[in-house]
Amino acid sequence: MKNILFIAPTSYTIPLNETLKKKFSVLNEVCNVRVLAFADISTFLSDEYGKFFLYKKINNRLINYLKIIQISIFITPKIIKREKINIVCFQDPVSSFFSILFLKIRSIDVKIIVETHGDFIETLSLEKNLLFPKAYKRLFFLMAKYSLNRCDKVRAVSSSTEQQVIQTSPSKDIVRFPAWVDFKDFQEIDSKISNHDEFNILFIGSVTDRKKPRMIIEAINLLQDKNINLSIVGPTPNEKYLEELKDLIIKRNLNSQVSLIGSVDRERVKEFYANSSLMVLPSISEGLARVIFESQVASCPVLVTDAPGMGDIVIDGQTGFMFESNNLDSLSEKVAYIKANYEEVSAIAKNAKNFILSNYSEDNFKFSFKKLFDTV
Repeated sequence: MKNILFIAPTSYTIPLNETLKKKFSVLNEVCNVRVLAFADISTFLSDEYGKFFLYKKINNRLINYLKIIQISIFITPKIIKREKINIVCFQDPVSSFFSILFLKIRSIDVKIIVETHGDFIETLSLEKNLLFPKAYKRLFFLMAKYSLNRCDKVRAVSSSTEQQVIQTSPSKDIVRFPAWVDFKDFQEIDSKISNHDEFNILFIGSVTDRKKPRMIIEAINLLQDKNINLSIVGPTPNEKYLEELKDLIIKRNLNSQVSLIGSVDRERVKEFYANSSLMVLPSISEGLARVIFESQVASCPVLVTDAPGMGDIVIDGQTGFMFESNNLDSLSEKVAYIKANYEEVSAIAKNAKNFILSNYSEDNFKFSFKKLFDTV
């Protein structure tokens, strides 16, 4: 089997959670897994599912970028040589720039795959408080273009991420298959909703302007239905946006209906799916959100925007529901319709579960990667 080095700006918890262990165990069946990433502390882990070279992530963005450059110049080539790496697989086109640049400068003989899991130009500017967003976006584009032009193959997780690669690097060889999702726990979730007059909406994801949870709050205010509740679950990387949400909830007098939960562990996530009537994701930009898969497998109905990529797994009226992106009236009308027709909606949710389990299995994920590694 080939030796594969996966490089990501991701920060892992130590010890690795069960989902990651399972993911890398599956990948270890088709390659020898090596991972270079970040954690709360610098450490090395070795287990039956791979070797992990983890470096302490620094909260200061500038200093962390400098650390990424240091790792790219000095550490990545050493790991490639010592572990006899055949293929390096990067998680996104922007963060991979420095590593690919120095691999090319040093003429290191290794194949390069670049993955793209979302909008690699807009995401950071929508999720972080950047002083010069236009300058950052231009820089991100140039870095991504370099990475995509010089890699051997690209893996996109959705039609929208594939299209963005085509626009950036038209001649690039692209394969497409979705990100890893561990379905087992979610498919065993039983709904605890017994009375759908009490309608619980769930937003789960990064609480940022890209994901647009604000729209759901405004929709609840527009509907003026005291039986509709909203739980906003997920990390809050943009403090300014979070404060705006808090102010809006007070302004609309929705304190009793809207809850800002923050990040929760996997068990709490499953509880939220079990106790929710509907999961709403109003994102204006998305790769292929893992929470959509999880909701569908948990038989929790989903309502998403018609933003590119969503239609890969959400077929309006068959495996979920769609509303017009950035259109508050469209969102409000769909929420009201779903609440009023919940028997029909529940049947669609069960259909979605069967669709996902039939088409996005663990074996499909494993053999998609095997084919990618065999053909790069």
